[in-house]
Amino acid sequence: MKIVQQCLFLILWLPVFCQAAQAVTRHTVIDDQGNQVAFFTPPQRVISLAPNLTELVFAAGMGGHLVAVSAYSDYPRQARLLKQIGDAYRLDWEKLIAFRPDLLLAWGSGLSTQDRAKLEKLKLKVLILEPRSLKDIPRILRLLGRISGNRVQADASATAFERELRDLRMKYAERDPVRVYFQIAAYPMLTVNEDHIISDVLRLCGGQNVFGALFQLTPVISSEALIKENPQILLAAVSTRGQEEAVEEMWRGLPLQAARQGRMAFITSDLISRSAPRILWGARQVCEQIELARH
Repeated sequence: MKIVQQCLFLILWLPVFCQAAQAVTRHTVIDDQGNQVAFFTPPQRVISLAPNLTELVFAAGMGGHLVAVSAYSDYPRQARLLKQIGDAYRLDWEKLIAFRPDLLLAWGSGLSTQDRAKLEKLKLKVLILEPRSLKDIPRILRLLGRISGNRVQADASATAFERELRDLRMKYAERDPVRVYFQIAAYPMLTVNEDHIISDVLRLCGGQNVFGALFQLTPVISSEALIKENPQILLAAVSTRGQEEAVEEMWRGLPLQAARQGRMAFITSDLISRSAPRILWGARQVCEQIELARH
């Protein structure tokens, strides 16, 4: 009889024991700077410190846990309703701490030495994410799904991204290469090297970055260097019509065959500079413009 009672006790309480064990199970992930970040429960109060990370959070189905974001986090629309705690140059630490975050999502390149020291001093949990290529985007979506418990939605977003990326790659795989100049700022003239995600987009479309071999990720170049390279097409990331007109005027003032023949195009900055799912919207535009230059 005693044995039967013990068995009944185990049957009745085993689910409770399992749930309790699950609640305290250590779950560790590796961020993009090699740091181990442990989770015992999914984070409930998350702050994003970069606009592209905000977009990734929403795409992974984790947007409901965001309590604050960095400046310029304007997509999707729900992100505009969240409080802002500063930008890449200055964080409002008092406001940030007041939100009592249990996780900060940080863009590695946007964290200053002082910010890193402050985060360490405050003992805040930080996950550093640094998507540098198109394939990093679905990887990070799945990582966010894993830590938040939203695996189904995150995996669906990642799979959709990979499918569209694969379709674009197949469409332009056999095209003749086109020499491309891509400008991200006019004064000074800033471009990108081969390691930048924008160059990954150019390669996807069969484009060759004429300044890809430069050492810096976003090097400053001279008009003389651009004239010497004489690219087949000129592309630029712009945020306003005024920026577009200024860049076009500058290009037309140089002895560039591409400018004389009108092989110039402008891509909305947010669609090409942010390492987030929307970058494929910008990629389609880039591929279409390179295809026009090709013919």
